[in-house]
Amino acid sequence: MGSFPRTVRAAFTVSPGDFDLIQARISILPVVSLAAMLAFGPARAAEYSLPAGPQAPAAGAPISPAAIGDSAMADSPIASARSAYQAAWALKQAGDYASSISTCDQALSDITDVFARSPDATTWRELADLRSRIGGVRDGAKHALESEKNDPGNAADANVLNAPAVDTIEPQFNADVYRWIEFFTGAGRSVFERWLKRSGRYMDLFRAVLQKEGLPPDLVHLVFVESGFNLNARSVSAAVGPWQFLRSTGRLFGLTVNQWVDERRDPEKSTVAAARYLKHLYSIFGDWPLALASYNAGEGTVLRAIKSQGTTNYWDLRLPRQTEEYVPQFMAVLAISRDPEKYGFDAIEVEDPMAFDEIAFQGPVDLRAIAKLAECSYDELRTLNPAVRTHAARGANGVTTLRVPQGKGEILMQRLQQGARLPAVDLTLKHRVKRGETLQGIANQYHVNAEQLARANGIGRKHPLRLGTTLTVPASMRSPSLEVVASDDPRASTGYVPERNIRPSAQLDGASTAEGRITVTVRRGETLAQIADRYGVSVDDIRRWNRLKTTSVRRGTRLKLRTGDALVSENTAADSAQIASLPVRASRRSRGSHHAASAAPDASGTIVVRAGDTLGDIARRNGISLAALKRANSLTTSRIRAGQRLRLPEG
Repeated sequence: MGSFPRTVRAAFTVSPGDFDLIQARISILPVVSLAAMLAFGPARAAEYSLPAGPQAPAAGAPISPAAIGDSAMADSPIASARSAYQAAWALKQAGDYASSISTCDQALSDITDVFARSPDATTWRELADLRSRIGGVRDGAKHALESEKNDPGNAADANVLNAPAVDTIEPQFNADVYRWIEFFTGAGRSVFERWLKRSGRYMDLFRAVLQKEGLPPDLVHLVFVESGFNLNARSVSAAVGPWQFLRSTGRLFGLTVNQWVDERRDPEKSTVAAARYLKHLYSIFGDWPLALASYNAGEGTVLRAIKSQGTTNYWDLRLPRQTEEYVPQFMAVLAISRDPEKYGFDAIEVEDPMAFDEIAFQGPVDLRAIAKLAECSYDELRTLNPAVRTHAARGANGVTTLRVPQGKGEILMQRLQQGARLPAVDLTLKHRVKRGETLQGIANQYHVNAEQLARANGIGRKHPLRLGTTLTVPASMRSPSLEVVASDDPRASTGYVPERNIRPSAQLDGASTAEGRITVTVRRGETLAQIADRYGVSVDDIRRWNRLKTTSVRRGTRLKLRTGDALVSENTAADSAQIASLPVRASRRSRGSHHAASAAPDASGTIVVRAGDTLGDIARRNGISLAALKRANSLTTSRIRAGQRLRLPEG
């Protein structure tokens, strides 16, 4: 695959606000003009949105706008462009790829000329849409032409038959993906360049961790979508780090989050946890688009959508809007990474990759003392150890492993072996007693003696442990010593994360394909009949694909459409059988990448509102409309309170 060049650069200071700004920019995309932001660019969308067109001409007979009518572009540029699109598509279907490409190139040139004359808004919008379709036909014809040239040498010989499976994720393309490619290469180019520069520091490390965990290294591109490689990224839902974990889900997959460290910010540990979570999701869905959607929305949200909508194709599912944009963003980033030169990113100077030594200590350590002994700056240590929240740290398992600048590990070892002593570190903390906790359990959690913990807090037969009590947990006051561990002990690695055995809640064999799928947003004054006519489908088709009870649609409604071969595609018997085997209401375990976590529905289909929840948040997280949620609970307003029980409507 293509790779971005790596050039020596000075250290880059990460701004915690970067990603929040990007999220804010992305969130306004739907209201930006179609020509500026939603024109699909070099899209194959045309293949997926062909209205009834002319019969294919004879092979070798190129059709240009001149053949269609030179005066048409001047008198009716929209009609001329549409005719060119239909002709190019027909040529492509007939296998005359060269003529199809020629027709597309001429039509795109004429559309560019019309844009230069500043047409009215309606003409601009329609031509932008047609430009994307024509560009899609051209790209599809070019791809088919290349495949045709290479086909003779594509026979499966003995080497191919015995080769291991390819460990890459193939990009899937449709209009939604091309829209994001156009954004990242156009209006959002400066944002993407900043992400690329920052990625150089962590890309190799992340890819190595993913490969070690048995996952496709291509999943590293998910970090572009999650955080833009900003280790300090924090969402409004308190999801933190490059992989955007909530505290609860981070702990579920082995990350430590306490007063001393937040391993969600650690580049290695968070990637290990993310890899294991992605592996868990893939074991459920057997399909990467569905697994990635679940990483964003939670596996329960996606399982319920599959159950209620009857398909395991991600591109046909109606999901929360953010999740519907999430996978196309990933596919766009993946496509750009495969050919950075094509998209103009080959000259980007990226940061140097991380280079460090690892040192393991027993007990807590003070970064300031380590910096002094290792002859490096305190700021260097903080940069290499972003999980450390203050000047001191203590590993959850009793072993504290730190990164020091490359070459400084040997200096530190020599100093300690020569008798240098590290000062004692007091990491006393507070712990609020939760329901069901015992003093022994709390002592085990913090690796302290239970009797000493009881004495420090005056707990005994006369004053037992009480719910809600705040305990003082004294940390060891002993001076830490250099940890000597066996060579096969994983705790001494900065990438160590304890294993968690989490059983999958279901098992599917997903079959996501973007071919012939497109998402359309209803414009002001549009009807289903107009949309159906524009894309060459029937109103009944649109209603069936989107489970609409009436033909009325509101402005802003997102509709799933199928075109081309996808028009006649239906679920196979095997797919229908596995969907039918899902429980009536799938369990919900949400990582909460961008949404606050909420309790899973109980057997009666109700959830308990948690602090900070809004009715809209709950509706989006569960893939239902706000109106349906209010009807199911007889609510006249959107006011809810923490602890309130809400019923989730079926389907």
